[in-house]
Amino acid sequence: MFTKFYQYIRAFSLDVVAGAVISARWIGNYFDAEIPTYAILALGLTVWLIYTIDHLLDARKIKSKDAFLRHIIHDKNAPYIFGLIAIVTMVLIFILQNLKPYLLAYGMVLGFAVFCYLIFVHFVRKKVYWGKEWFIALVYATGICLPTATYIQSVPPILIYFWLQLFILASINLILFNMIEYKIDKKLGFTSFATVKGADFSRRVILVLLLAFVLIWSSSFMFFKTEDLLDYQAIFILMASVLAMVLSKEVVLRQEEWYRVIGDIVFVLPIIEIIIDG
Repeated sequence: MFTKFYQYIRAFSLDVVAGAVISARWIGNYFDAEIPTYAILALGLTVWLIYTIDHLLDARKIKSKDAFLRHIIHDKNAPYIFGLIAIVTMVLIFILQNLKPYLLAYGMVLGFAVFCYLIFVHFVRKKVYWGKEWFIALVYATGICLPTATYIQSVPPILIYFWLQLFILASINLILFNMIEYKIDKKLGFTSFATVKGADFSRRVILVLLLAFVLIWSSSFMFFKTEDLLDYQAIFILMASVLAMVLSKEVVLRQEEWYRVIGDIVFVLPIIEIIIDG
Protein backbone atom coordinates (compact mmCIF):
# COMPACT_ATOMS: atom_id res chain seq x y z
CA MET A 1 0.00 0.00 0.00
CA PHE A 2 2.84 2.37 0.90
CA THR A 3 4.57 1.58 -2.39
CA LYS A 4 1.40 2.49 -4.32
CA PHE A 5 1.03 5.71 -2.33
CA TYR A 6 4.64 6.68 -2.96
CA GLN A 7 4.22 5.99 -6.67
CA TYR A 8 1.62 8.76 -6.77
CA ILE A 9 3.91 11.07 -4.81
CA ARG A 10 6.54 10.54 -7.50
CA ALA A 11 4.04 10.79 -10.34
CA PHE A 12 3.08 14.27 -9.15
CA SER A 13 6.76 15.20 -8.57
CA LEU A 14 6.18 15.86 -4.87
CA ASP A 15 9.49 14.19 -3.99
CA VAL A 16 11.31 16.56 -6.36
CA VAL A 17 9.49 19.52 -4.79
CA ALA A 18 10.42 18.32 -1.30
CA GLY A 19 14.06 17.99 -2.37
CA ALA A 20 14.19 21.54 -3.72
CA VAL A 21 12.46 23.05 -0.67
CA ILE A 22 14.54 21.16 1.90
CA SER A 23 17.82 21.80 0.08
CA ALA A 24 17.05 25.52 -0.24
CA ARG A 25 16.33 25.79 3.48
CA TRP A 26 19.47 23.77 4.24
CA ILE A 27 21.73 26.03 2.17
CA GLY A 28 20.14 29.09 3.75
CA ASN A 29 20.77 27.76 7.25
CA TYR A 30 24.50 27.55 6.57
CA PHE A 31 24.62 31.32 6.08
CA ASP A 32 22.01 32.07 8.77
CA ALA A 33 19.94 33.62 5.99
CA GLU A 34 16.54 34.77 7.22
CA ILE A 35 14.60 33.31 4.31
CA PRO A 36 10.86 33.63 4.99
CA THR A 37 8.70 30.55 4.67
CA TYR A 38 6.70 32.07 1.83
CA ALA A 39 9.89 32.40 -0.28
CA ILE A 40 10.60 28.68 0.17
CA LEU A 41 6.93 27.94 -0.56
CA ALA A 42 7.18 29.96 -3.78
CA LEU A 43 10.15 27.82 -4.84
CA GLY A 44 8.23 24.61 -4.14
CA LEU A 45 5.14 25.72 -6.05
CA THR A 46 7.26 26.85 -8.99
CA VAL A 47 9.11 23.53 -9.17
CA TRP A 48 5.77 21.67 -9.05
CA LEU A 49 4.32 23.82 -11.85
CA ILE A 50 7.35 23.28 -14.09
CA TYR A 51 7.41 19.51 -13.64
CA THR A 52 3.63 19.15 -13.93
CA ILE A 53 3.39 21.18 -17.14
CA ASP A 54 6.31 19.20 -18.57
CA HIS A 55 4.57 15.90 -17.72
CA LEU A 56 1.30 17.10 -19.26
CA LEU A 57 3.06 18.07 -22.49
CA ASP A 58 4.84 14.71 -22.57
CA ALA A 59 1.63 12.80 -21.80
CA ARG A 60 -0.27 14.26 -24.75
CA LYS A 61 2.28 12.67 -27.11
CA ILE A 62 2.27 9.19 -25.52
CA LYS A 63 -0.38 6.56 -26.17
CA SER A 64 1.78 3.51 -25.54
CA LYS A 65 1.17 0.86 -22.93
CA ASP A 66 4.86 1.23 -22.06
CA ALA A 67 4.32 4.82 -20.85
CA PHE A 68 5.50 5.67 -17.35
CA LEU A 69 2.92 5.97 -14.57
CA ARG A 70 3.47 9.74 -14.34
CA HIS A 71 2.46 10.14 -17.99
CA ILE A 72 -0.57 7.84 -17.68
CA ILE A 73 -1.85 9.72 -14.63
CA HIS A 74 -1.35 13.14 -16.21
CA ASP A 75 -3.05 12.01 -19.42
CA LYS A 76 -6.11 10.52 -17.68
CA ASN A 77 -6.54 13.38 -15.23
CA ALA A 78 -5.49 16.30 -17.44
CA PRO A 79 -8.66 18.44 -16.90
CA TYR A 80 -8.38 18.19 -13.10
CA ILE A 81 -4.64 18.83 -13.17
CA PHE A 82 -5.14 21.93 -15.33
CA GLY A 83 -7.61 23.18 -12.73
CA LEU A 84 -5.08 22.52 -9.98
CA ILE A 85 -2.43 24.37 -12.01
CA ALA A 86 -4.75 27.39 -12.19
CA ILE A 87 -5.24 27.37 -8.40
CA VAL A 88 -1.53 26.93 -7.67
CA THR A 89 -0.70 29.73 -10.11
CA MET A 90 -3.08 32.12 -8.33
CA VAL A 91 -1.57 31.21 -4.95
CA LEU A 92 1.92 31.72 -6.38
CA ILE A 93 1.02 35.15 -7.79
CA PHE A 94 -0.25 36.16 -4.34
CA ILE A 95 2.98 34.95 -2.67
CA LEU A 96 5.21 36.66 -5.24
CA GLN A 97 3.87 40.04 -4.14
CA ASN A 98 5.61 39.54 -0.78
CA LEU A 99 9.04 38.60 -2.15
CA LYS A 100 12.03 40.89 -2.16
CA PRO A 101 12.26 42.78 -5.48
CA TYR A 102 15.66 41.25 -6.27
CA LEU A 103 14.45 37.70 -5.63
CA LEU A 104 11.36 38.34 -7.71
CA ALA A 105 13.42 39.77 -10.58
CA TYR A 106 15.95 36.92 -10.60
CA GLY A 107 13.14 34.40 -10.22
CA MET A 108 11.31 35.90 -13.19
CA VAL A 109 14.48 35.60 -15.31
CA LEU A 110 14.85 31.97 -14.27
CA GLY A 111 11.16 31.36 -14.91
CA PHE A 112 11.38 32.91 -18.37
CA ALA A 113 14.34 30.64 -19.18
CA VAL A 114 12.28 27.60 -18.15
CA PHE A 115 9.32 28.83 -20.21
CA CYS A 116 11.60 29.09 -23.27
CA TYR A 117 12.90 25.60 -22.48
CA LEU A 118 9.38 24.12 -22.47
CA ILE A 119 8.47 25.85 -25.74
CA PHE A 120 11.72 24.79 -27.38
CA VAL A 121 11.57 21.15 -26.24
CA HIS A 122 7.88 20.50 -26.89
CA PHE A 123 7.04 22.70 -29.86
CA VAL A 124 10.20 23.77 -31.72
CA ARG A 125 12.95 21.15 -31.61
CA LYS A 126 11.20 17.99 -30.49
CA LYS A 127 13.76 15.53 -31.86
CA VAL A 128 16.99 17.50 -31.64
CA TYR A 129 19.11 17.02 -28.55
CA TRP A 130 20.63 20.20 -27.16
CA GLY A 131 21.64 19.28 -23.63
CA LYS A 132 18.42 19.60 -21.67
CA GLU A 133 19.75 17.59 -18.71
CA TRP A 134 22.52 20.14 -18.14
CA PHE A 135 20.03 23.00 -18.40
CA ILE A 136 17.60 21.42 -15.92
CA ALA A 137 20.47 20.73 -13.48
CA LEU A 138 21.60 24.35 -13.81
CA VAL A 139 18.10 25.71 -13.14
CA TYR A 140 17.53 23.32 -10.24
CA ALA A 141 20.82 24.18 -8.49
CA THR A 142 20.27 27.90 -9.11
CA GLY A 143 16.72 27.76 -7.77
CA ILE A 144 17.99 26.14 -4.56
CA CYS A 145 20.74 28.74 -4.00
CA LEU A 146 18.89 31.83 -5.22
CA PRO A 147 16.89 32.56 -2.03
CA THR A 148 20.09 32.47 0.04
CA ALA A 149 21.99 34.75 -2.34
CA THR A 150 19.11 37.22 -2.30
CA TYR A 151 18.57 37.37 1.45
CA ILE A 152 22.26 37.60 2.40
CA GLN A 153 22.69 40.10 -0.48
CA SER A 154 25.96 38.57 -1.68
CA VAL A 155 27.38 35.52 -3.42
CA PRO A 156 30.29 34.30 -1.26
CA PRO A 157 32.73 31.72 -2.72
CA ILE A 158 31.37 28.94 -0.50
CA LEU A 159 27.88 29.46 -1.93
CA ILE A 160 29.29 29.09 -5.45
CA TYR A 161 30.98 25.92 -4.21
CA PHE A 162 27.66 24.58 -2.90
CA TRP A 163 25.98 25.51 -6.18
CA LEU A 164 28.62 23.58 -8.15
CA GLN A 165 28.16 20.50 -6.00
CA LEU A 166 24.37 20.67 -6.39
CA PHE A 167 24.73 21.13 -10.14
CA ILE A 168 26.93 18.04 -10.46
CA LEU A 169 24.61 15.95 -8.28
CA ALA A 170 21.56 17.05 -10.28
CA SER A 171 23.38 16.26 -13.55
CA ILE A 172 24.29 12.78 -12.30
CA ASN A 173 20.70 12.24 -11.17
CA LEU A 174 19.21 13.18 -14.55
CA ILE A 175 21.73 11.35 -16.75
CA LEU A 176 21.47 8.28 -14.52
CA PHE A 177 17.70 8.17 -15.03
CA ASN A 178 18.21 8.66 -18.78
CA MET A 179 20.64 5.77 -18.89
CA ILE A 180 18.33 3.39 -17.04
CA GLU A 181 15.27 4.44 -19.09
CA TYR A 182 17.24 4.39 -22.36
CA LYS A 183 15.23 1.65 -24.09
CA ILE A 184 11.81 2.97 -23.07
CA ASP A 185 12.72 6.53 -24.08
CA LYS A 186 13.80 5.22 -27.48
CA LYS A 187 10.52 3.35 -27.88
CA LEU A 188 8.43 6.37 -26.84
CA GLY A 189 10.39 8.72 -29.08
CA PHE A 190 11.92 10.84 -26.30
CA THR A 191 15.23 12.55 -26.93
CA SER A 192 17.69 12.48 -24.05
CA PHE A 193 21.41 12.42 -23.37
CA ALA A 194 21.35 8.61 -23.28
CA THR A 195 19.26 8.12 -26.44
CA VAL A 196 21.66 10.38 -28.36
CA LYS A 197 25.01 9.38 -26.83
CA GLY A 198 24.17 5.83 -25.82
CA ALA A 199 23.83 4.08 -22.45
CA ASP A 200 27.50 3.07 -22.23
CA PHE A 201 28.74 6.59 -22.89
CA SER A 202 26.23 7.92 -20.35
CA ARG A 203 27.66 5.56 -17.73
CA ARG A 204 31.18 6.84 -18.44
CA VAL A 205 30.01 10.45 -18.13
CA ILE A 206 28.37 9.66 -14.78
CA LEU A 207 31.61 8.11 -13.53
CA VAL A 208 33.55 11.21 -14.64
CA LEU A 209 31.02 13.44 -12.86
CA LEU A 210 31.31 11.35 -9.68
CA LEU A 211 35.11 11.64 -9.84
CA ALA A 212 34.85 15.40 -10.39
CA PHE A 213 32.48 15.65 -7.43
CA VAL A 214 34.89 13.78 -5.14
CA LEU A 215 37.79 16.03 -6.21
CA ILE A 216 35.73 19.19 -5.62
CA TRP A 217 34.41 17.81 -2.34
CA SER A 218 37.87 16.96 -1.00
CA SER A 219 39.38 20.27 -2.11
CA SER A 220 36.75 22.21 -0.15
CA PHE A 221 38.64 21.51 3.08
CA MET A 222 41.71 23.21 1.60
CA PHE A 223 39.91 26.42 0.64
CA PHE A 224 37.30 26.86 3.37
CA LYS A 225 37.70 26.65 7.12
CA THR A 226 34.22 27.51 8.36
CA GLU A 227 32.84 25.78 11.44
CA ASP A 228 29.90 23.91 9.86
CA LEU A 229 31.66 22.89 6.65
CA LEU A 230 32.36 19.32 7.77
CA ASP A 231 28.70 18.69 8.60
CA TYR A 232 27.56 20.01 5.22
CA GLN A 233 30.21 18.14 3.27
CA ALA A 234 29.23 14.95 5.10
CA ILE A 235 25.71 15.36 3.72
CA PHE A 236 27.02 16.16 0.24
CA ILE A 237 29.22 13.03 0.11
CA LEU A 238 26.27 10.97 1.40
CA MET A 239 24.15 12.31 -1.48
CA ALA A 240 26.85 11.39 -4.01
CA SER A 241 27.30 7.95 -2.42
CA VAL A 242 23.60 7.17 -2.77
CA LEU A 243 23.69 8.07 -6.48
CA ALA A 244 26.82 5.93 -6.91
CA MET A 245 24.97 3.04 -5.24
CA VAL A 246 22.04 3.46 -7.65
CA LEU A 247 24.50 3.33 -10.56
CA SER A 248 26.08 0.12 -9.27
CA LYS A 249 22.72 -1.56 -8.56
CA GLU A 250 20.68 -0.15 -11.44
CA VAL A 251 19.66 -3.59 -12.74
CA VAL A 252 18.15 -4.59 -9.40
CA LEU A 253 16.58 -1.17 -8.83
CA ARG A 254 14.69 -1.16 -12.14
CA GLN A 255 11.83 -3.02 -10.45
CA GLU A 256 8.99 -0.58 -9.70
CA GLU A 257 11.34 2.29 -10.57
CA TRP A 258 13.21 2.06 -7.26
CA TYR A 259 16.12 3.86 -8.93
CA ARG A 260 13.90 6.96 -9.17
CA VAL A 261 12.65 6.59 -5.59
CA ILE A 262 16.21 6.50 -4.23
CA GLY A 263 17.68 8.88 -6.80
CA ASP A 264 15.16 11.65 -6.15
CA ILE A 265 15.25 11.25 -2.39
CA VAL A 266 18.92 12.31 -2.51
CA PHE A 267 17.94 15.98 -2.34
CA VAL A 268 15.78 15.29 0.71
CA LEU A 269 18.77 13.98 2.69
CA PRO A 270 19.78 17.47 3.92
CA ILE A 271 16.79 17.23 6.25
CA ILE A 272 19.09 15.15 8.47
CA GLU A 273 21.24 18.23 9.10
CA ILE A 274 18.19 20.45 9.54
CA ILE A 275 16.73 18.11 12.19
CA ILE A 276 20.05 17.74 14.02
CA ASP A 277 20.54 21.51 14.17
CA GLY A 278 17.00 21.88 15.43
